[in-house]
Amino acid sequence: MVTLLLQSRVINQEVMESDAVLGSTIIESLSGIETIKSLRSEERLYEKAKKEFHSFLLKKINYDKLDYIQQSLKAVVKQVLNLIVLSVGAFLVINKSMTVGELFTFTMLLTYFMGPLESIVSLQPKLQQAKVANNRLDEVNTIQSEFAKSRRVKKTDRLDGDIVVNNLNFNYGYGARTLKNVNFRIDKGSKVAIIGMSGSGKTTLAKLLVGFLESDDKDSILINGYDINSIERNALRHHICYVSQDDFVLSETICENLVLGSGKEITLKELRSACKIADLDSYIMTLPMQYDTLLSENGGLLSGGQRQRLAIARAILSPAKVLVFDESTSNLDVLTEQKVLDRLLKLETKTIIFIAHRLNITKKMDRVIALEHGSVAEDGSPSELLAHKGLYSSFLGI
Repeated sequence: MVTLLLQSRVINQEVMESDAVLGSTIIESLSGIETIKSLRSEERLYEKAKKEFHSFLLKKINYDKLDYIQQSLKAVVKQVLNLIVLSVGAFLVINKSMTVGELFTFTMLLTYFMGPLESIVSLQPKLQQAKVANNRLDEVNTIQSEFAKSRRVKKTDRLDGDIVVNNLNFNYGYGARTLKNVNFRIDKGSKVAIIGMSGSGKTTLAKLLVGFLESDDKDSILINGYDINSIERNALRHHICYVSQDDFVLSETICENLVLGSGKEITLKELRSACKIADLDSYIMTLPMQYDTLLSENGGLLSGGQRQRLAIARAILSPAKVLVFDESTSNLDVLTEQKVLDRLLKLETKTIIFIAHRLNITKKMDRVIALEHGSVAEDGSPSELLAHKGLYSSFLGI
């Protein structure tokens, strides 16, 4: 019986893991169904899901077999116990050591005793499942929360200043260094572009600035003189807003999506002002419900460019003093991108950092920082870098 219990626990663990893998494959396939269809890979993904389902089914059958064996053994033990009690009782009645009434009474009491005992024993599979599920949950809970670490800087107003990066190094796990001895300064209110080839570390640098990633080097990133690792994460993200290329859109109204993260009451005038900067207001006003229009899952009502413009407007409405745009205009046409860019550059109270591949964005910036193989190759104004005839000029094809 003990061996069965141990086997059952192991197989139950395998069933849960196999179920999770199967569910992940199905969700992944449905999420990328357009790409799968365009690459004619339906059959391959179907076979993968079929193989994982078959594996899950075999493990589930093995688990159910063990469960049925356990239930059968319990039933056999119960019946054998009843048979022993009746046999001994009948023997005592024949020898006149017990009356028939006493035998019936004892049998009834035994039934009342065995019922709850059987219920307790039947809890064993459920308790075992709960224990396995709890162990899997612990695998997640053992990961320390980014908010668990005590950080001394908790007020946002202390961060309003320059951003200084000193000898910043970073690598993912045990891989090669993504960033190597990066040094630069971003003055408060300036407009800076960070450029470089794919894999040069631009997005990694942006995520370090907003605290999504953390460097072990002390004082490698200073915000108004404070080490970024000493800044409470909510305060940091209140001061710096990161806008990715594929920003998230809730299945709520346009208004609710725009005020997400604003932390204060936003008037319709402020909403429209931000959307005009992002060149989205004219489209929203053509909708029947305008700013109260309900968006479908992941903003299905909006095109890719409109979702990006909504994310830009949301960043403008946020209280952040520093806006980091990571390829946030990649889905916009050139004319719309220029209009949005010109309006963003007029926000004098905001420090704006563009992570860009399109180099026409850089021409109007105060500074351009060019990364190459994880290091700063060039740093200066667009005119200075053009005169230098280095990496920046080669990107522009000059």
